[in-house]
Formats: sequence, structure tokens, C-alpha cells
Amino acid sequence: MKKFEKGLYIISTPIGNRYDITLRAISILKNSDVIVCEDTRVTKNLFKLLELDFKDKKWLTYNDYKSDIRRNRIKKALDLNEIVSMVSDAGTPLISDPGYKLINYIREKGYKIFSIPGPCAAISSLVISGLKTDKFCFLGFLPRNKNKYVSILRNYSSLKSTIIIYEKATRINFLLNTLSSNFSTFKLVIVKELTKIYEEVIFINSKNVHTYIEKNVKLRGELTIIIEIVKDIDIIFSDKVLLIELKKLKPSQVSAMLSKKSTESREKIYKRCIGLIKNENKKN
Repeated sequence: MKKFEKGLYIISTPIGNRYDITLRAISILKNSDVIVCEDTRVTKNLFKLLELDFKDKKWLTYNDYKSDIRRNRIKKALDLNEIVSMVSDAGTPLISDPGYKLINYIREKGYKIFSIPGPCAAISSLVISGLKTDKFCFLGFLPRNKNKYVSILRNYSSLKSTIIIYEKATRINFLLNTLSSNFSTFKLVIVKELTKIYEEVIFINSKNVHTYIEKNVKLRGELTIIIEIVKDIDIIFSDKVLLIELKKLKPSQVSAMLSKKSTESREKIYKRCIGLIKNENKKN
């Protein structure tokens, strides 16, 4: 008889230090029949570090962009009363990683899903940041498009909560320049190599941000960024700019385009456009 109940186990794994894994997670991994992971090389190396045998396991790589065949294979394993464990390369699966489609599929098929708590870079970074922890939102990786990037930061800053994002080291200066151009007062904490030998926490704010940018510090890898935005810089397009755009586009198009770059809402810009058109018609 199996030691654990049949179902899919979502298991958090270390984000750096191997000793951060829980005893429960080790026990389930040891007794699992199937290991679902991002990269078999990474997870097999974790098994070696934990001194767990992995040769008798069935290994399956998965992401939500794979075909339904992978999801069906996982379901068949559950049909056979096998214990299936899902892990990511590091941290808690599904947090900014694909997988929710699999969870929905398995739940719809009537199988139980268990969460095995453990390390999560977002939460671990937040609690050492010194920024507000009573209210926060996690946004994962932001879009590469600059307008969408700024728009998301503006929208979520209005919630007056701490923002947590993941960002590539090569885009840190872009992030800092974006913040300094759009927000007059902010605090930011960069957490790198969390739980590893070279763990570092970097504190930046609206007063020293340009000094940090000028240093051109070379960071590596993916970083966890904690942001506390206090005040926006008001960006409001003049009537002259609106009129120029209205010569080329409809009011709905102008408002949709400029609201991405402005602190004014799409609805407010649209009303301004309609008012300007009426005034121009009166003149004519």
C-alpha cells in the first residue's frame, strides 16, 4: 500500500541552499513514481545533493505549451495509482512558471492536488527587503514593450501596495530609468543569489538611483525586485498634442494610445478629445 494518498503533489524545492527543502518534500520525492519537472538535469542534480535515488523514477518534462499528450501521460500515471510529483527548477512551481493548465486538467479529471509548501523567491525577498509587507502584489516578469511596462507599474502603484517582480539582470538599468522617469518618490530593493554564498541585497531609492545607474554595476541572472512607489510624476498631454493626434486617428484610438504613457485615464483623455472636436467644429 502506498504511503501517500493518490494525487498530484506540487513540491517546492530550494532556491539556492539545498538544506531549505522540507522533510515532507523529501519523503514524497523519495516515494514518488513520476517526477514532472522543467529540466531533468536540474532536478536529477537536486536528487543527488539530497542523496535520493532517481534511477527507479519515471521522468517527464512539462510546460503549458507542450501538447495534450504530456497531460494525458500524467493522468494515466494517476489512473495507475502512481504518486506524481511536480517541481520547478527552483522554488515553488507555478509562481511565474507555467503549469496552471495542468492543474486545471487534473482537477477536472477528479484527482486530488496537494501543495507541499517551501521556498519562494518572491516571499523570501520581500521579508528581508525592509519595505511594506502588509499589502503586496506579485507581477512576475513584466512585458518587454516599454509602454505596457510603464502602464502596469502605474496601474499597480495606485493600489498603494508593495510590488514584487522578477527581472533579468540585463534589464535592471531599464527598470531604474523607467522608475525615475515616471515616479518622483520610490524605494527599490534588488535581491540576488538568495540563500546562496554570494547573496546580496541592494537598496536603491529615488534619491540615489542615478548614482547607481552611473556605476553601471554588472549583475547576473534573474533577480527578485521589491518596489514601493510613493508618488507618480504627473504626465498629462496638452490639447495641442491631442489635436495633432486627432488629425490622424479617431478619439478612441488617441485615448487608447496616449493613456499608456499618461497618468490620465483612457476615459478622461477620450472625453477631452470629444470636447476638442466639438470646439473645433464650432470654430468652423
